[in-house]
Amino acid sequence: MNRDYYRELTEEKKIVVYNEDLKLSESHNAEQMEGFDEILDHVINNKGKVIFVDGPGGTGKTYLYWALLAKVRSIDHIAVGTATSGITASIMLGGRTTHLRFKIPIKFRDNYIFNFTGQSGTAALLRESSLIIWDEVAMTRRQAIETLDRS
Repeated sequence: MNRDYYRELTEEKKIVVYNEDLKLSESHNAEQMEGFDEILDHVINNKGKVIFVDGPGGTGKTYLYWALLAKVRSIDHIAVGTATSGITASIMLGGRTTHLRFKIPIKFRDNYIFNFTGQSGTAALLRESSLIIWDEVAMTRRQAIETLDRS
């Protein structure tokens, strides 16, 4: 097993979840709670579904993501928090930019795949993740999402 493989999984597993983070869901509004429960159900029951959370700024999406990341990690699952912008990634629990996390290039070509192998830490992280949150996905070029799916 190469060093990178171990490092990426270890980084995610070392993220500390505090009791305050776990209590965040207690103060969700009805819509946030409905989303929280539905997404958590998919994670726990390994349903493997893509869910888009949409809403105007200030409606509590990042707050919802923070609570989900904390809960999923607290039950010993891997949860990856990413965002298109560095500012948003920096306020997400254990967040990274999607460009850093998934090795997204600046320029795309047709049928491009990202620069990681099946034996890389990134690939291992994707395989073992129960939840991947990509905040601000609407700000990302369609080709980036399609390329991640192919990769």
